[in-house]
Amino acid sequence: MQITSMLSAGYLEPMMQGVSRVQGTSRVQEIDDDKQAREQEILAEEQSLRAKLGNSAQVHTVYHYSMGSDGRRYITGASVTMKGSEEDLNRVSGGITTRDINQEETQNTDGTQNIIKSEAKKREARKEDNKAEDKEEAQTQELEEIQREVIAHEAAHQAAAGEFGGGVSYTYTEGPDGRSYIIGGEVPIRLKQGSTPEETLRNMQQVQRAANSPSDPSGQDMQVAAKAASIAAKARSEILNRSSDDNEHITEVAKGTPVFGAVNQDDEQQNPNKNGVLSVLATVRQIQIQSLVPAA
Repeated sequence: MQITSMLSAGYLEPMMQGVSRVQGTSRVQEIDDDKQAREQEILAEEQSLRAKLGNSAQVHTVYHYSMGSDGRRYITGASVTMKGSEEDLNRVSGGITTRDINQEETQNTDGTQNIIKSEAKKREARKEDNKAEDKEEAQTQELEEIQREVIAHEAAHQAAAGEFGGGVSYTYTEGPDGRSYIIGGEVPIRLKQGSTPEETLRNMQQVQRAANSPSDPSGQDMQVAAKAASIAAKARSEILNRSSDDNEHITEVAKGTPVFGAVNQDDEQQNPNKNGVLSVLATVRQIQIQSLVPAA
């Protein structure tokens, strides 16, 4: 505390000198006189303390100075350290004993330790809060990535399914930030069979493309693709069997007696435009049979 007073006096000294230059030499002399009087009081107080302690106690004094306008240093404060018996020290009032100092230091140490512990707890709490925030941020980023993947997955199904696909439906969950995120989706795909094996085959091929369109088809996607492949295989078998039956019928007619007249009478009246594919095949058979009949 005396050190602070000494520094304050030093800082204020130039201002006082400035004031003295304005107010005259008399004001400067008054300030120096005050300093000298204060110095005498401090020295007298020190002597009084020494007298109360007696010769058995040890006294150590540190003086604090301030510069006067006349260039002289004046004593403006003093710190007196006394060492002796408790009886001697009790004769001096206003001081602090070593025991009190040690007790105060102990209290200060305990208080410092408590502050350190409190700060450590606060740091740990901040660490836990940061960990929780990092975990929530990681969960949010994961949910955002899943949402993008699901949307892209179902969009691929819809684009490839065409008329065989329905509207998309999503499954949602709430994230740690309170927002809703898409975590699943579904696009219904119809396994529509055609009126002919050829049409059924084309339909199932498109269904297979729709089921396998995402880069990462799910188990359900693969099941739909397998079902469509099974129906497509059955349609191919029907087409092959029908072609085989047609070829066998042509061969049997070719091995028999000339039937040009009988066949020609009926088949010439058939119109391929009215009877579709079967009429076209019948006409082809007639042409092939005619080519096998020997000229008359």
